[in-house]
Amino acid sequence: MKKVFILVLACILISITTAASQTRKRGSAKRPAPSTTFAEKQQAEIRAGCVRIAVQIKALTQFLYLLGGISKTIESAEQATRNREPSQLTPEQIEQTKVKIKESVRNVRVGLDELERGFRFNPALTTFYPYLSGVAVIGKTAENQAAGNNFDESGRSLIRAVNKLTDALVAMR
Repeated sequence: MKKVFILVLACILISITTAASQTRKRGSAKRPAPSTTFAEKQQAEIRAGCVRIAVQIKALTQFLYLLGGISKTIESAEQATRNREPSQLTPEQIEQTKVKIKESVRNVRVGLDELERGFRFNPALTTFYPYLSGVAVIGKTAENQAAGNNFDESGRSLIRAVNKLTDALVAMR
């Protein structure tokens, strides 16, 4: 009787495992879940926008730091030239430095314009666009001031741009 019971139990176990293996679906393989959802993609875009603003702030503050020193050096050299005193820079060096500053301010303006445009046309960032709106105009103002050799005023305008960028960054957090 024990042998029969063990034999029946073994047959039942074998038939269950065979039946279970035969009932498996043979259809298409499971599709992997989407790797990122819309909300995750939007958050990634917002983080990328924050990084772009932070990079622009860093670049602008470093530029403004350098601009302040260079602007003072140019003022001192021009004052010395007007007073016919010895100067650190020759008139040619002064003009070359002014041209480089004007080109640098133009590049800053281009960067601000691209940043503003990027927020205006990116659906994930358009809600933050009002915080950046006008930063390109400030860059253009700074460029015009630099073109008129008003480097100090140009620097002050760029400080306004940094303030606006900082406000935008705070709003995005």
